[in-house]
Parts: sequence; structure tokens; C-alpha cells
Amino acid sequence: MSDDKSTPIMTKQEALELAKQLATPIDFDQLIKDGIIEKKGAWYQVLDMERLPKHAKKQITEFTQDGKVKFSLATKSAQKLVDKLSK
Repeated sequence: MSDDKSTPIMTKQEALELAKQLATPIDFDQLIKDGIIEKKGAWYQVLDMERLPKHAKKQITEFTQDGKVKFSLATKSAQKLVDKLSK
């Protein structure tokens, strides 16, 4: 294993793309209407993982074996990071 610290783990462009996904709000009402998820108490049941938007997949914080998930919410700090990396 190399100790070369000059190779970034993630490029600036990759970090920007991830920050954009984390800063994008999830439209839960639309996902429910479209039959992609349904509310199950504090969790959401994913009915169609293929149709779940990429930004929503990146915001999954917890999951169960039967397809229930919890999501993080888009934050102002993620948007600030997008703004900073976009310069």
C-alpha cells in the first residue's frame, strides 16, 4: 500500500456532484403519488428502487431488509458546499 497523499480520494468534480445530490430536496409527495415509495410510520417503504431518483438514493441514512428506509433532509450546509465547489 502506498503512502502517496497526493492522490485524492475524491476529485473536486465528484465532491461537487455528491454535494449537489445531498442538497437536492426530496419531493416525498410526488414519489408517493408516483408509486415509488409509501409512508410507513417514521419510515418509507421503497416500492420501486429503480425509479427512486439518484439524489434520493444518496440521502438514504438507514434501511431494513424488507425495503424500508429513512432519508436525510437536504441541508443548507450541503448547498453552501455546492456553492463553494462551484467557484
